[in-house]
Amino acid sequence: MEFSKNDIKILQGVAILMMLSLHLFARKEVNGLYETFPTIDGIPLIYYLGLFGDACVPIYLFASGYGLYISLSKLRNSPKRKNAIRIIKLLVNFWIILFMFMAIGFLVGRSDAFSGGVVQFLLNFSLLSNSYNGVWWYLQTYTILILLTPFIFKLIKKYNPLTIVFISVVIYLTTYIQRIKGVIDVGDHGVVIILVNALVLLGTSQFAFVVGAVFAKDRIYSKLHSMFHSIKLKNILCLVGIVALVIIHSLYESMVIAPLTAISFICLFSLMDKSILIRKVLTYFGNHSTNLWLTHMFFYMTIFPEFTFAPRYPVLIFIWLLILCLCSSYIINWINNPIQQKIDKSASTIRKKYTVLEQKQVNL
Repeated sequence: MEFSKNDIKILQGVAILMMLSLHLFARKEVNGLYETFPTIDGIPLIYYLGLFGDACVPIYLFASGYGLYISLSKLRNSPKRKNAIRIIKLLVNFWIILFMFMAIGFLVGRSDAFSGGVVQFLLNFSLLSNSYNGVWWYLQTYTILILLTPFIFKLIKKYNPLTIVFISVVIYLTTYIQRIKGVIDVGDHGVVIILVNALVLLGTSQFAFVVGAVFAKDRIYSKLHSMFHSIKLKNILCLVGIVALVIIHSLYESMVIAPLTAISFICLFSLMDKSILIRKVLTYFGNHSTNLWLTHMFFYMTIFPEFTFAPRYPVLIFIWLLILCLCSSYIINWINNPIQQKIDKSASTIRKKYTVLEQKQVNL
């Protein structure tokens, strides 16, 4: 019982819901944006639920590491061509959103959300900056991880998984300390800052990605499933485990444990039996997850914050943000899908020509 493509899509659906919850509600100072009842020692209860959402990016990374390992392991040839197509398709999706929301920002009088002139535009366009939208940092990191997958997966196949995970943890903790504490002073040199920031974000992201690939290689989830799938009251026990994770993270609020809570959550959540309706709903959000991830900050922070928080109550705000992001996602897909189809068609044509050329060389 390994993760299927649909299982990965469901995890992405959960991750995007966590991300929205994190960015909306993981704040102790609400400043009148929404109702805070109930509270625990003066802190909104919704804060702790939002805080647990910092598992969202590690869930994405785990799913990416797992899915890419399975996908690329089936290839006979070098994965470079397939990885290049994957990056191009992601960038096209991103550029559509960039231009679309820049236009919206200027039309509604919020051009300040895209300040910095031509230089900042080019930096954002090329993934060297995320000044327009803070959550766009992951685009650069994910692109680098895709480019590094042949090297990373080669190491995972060659060496003991415990050794790989140990090295990955060391890299994670080292770069996390640099990210939070800034131990190494990078000064004010723009190029150095960009380079160090890219390395730090890569280092703090690779752990969950590597663990996902290790899960795929050693079929770890299948082993967990065979051990626990027949346990009585499995769903209740898994739910208790997830609640325990939320409580643990509430007591220890540092995001350093996010990859651990994410991996634990993935195992517990995946072991639970889910109805067809729940699977369909989460798959739906998973299918829109890229667009929701790339657009939601424009609504709740930079362009339409007052409009987003207008419902006043956290549950209604969450649903309202989902609706706004989904509406924009359908527009984005209307533009994006035909382009993606053309990219796939062109890639297929190139692949066929390349295969024919290879065959001719073999015959010679």
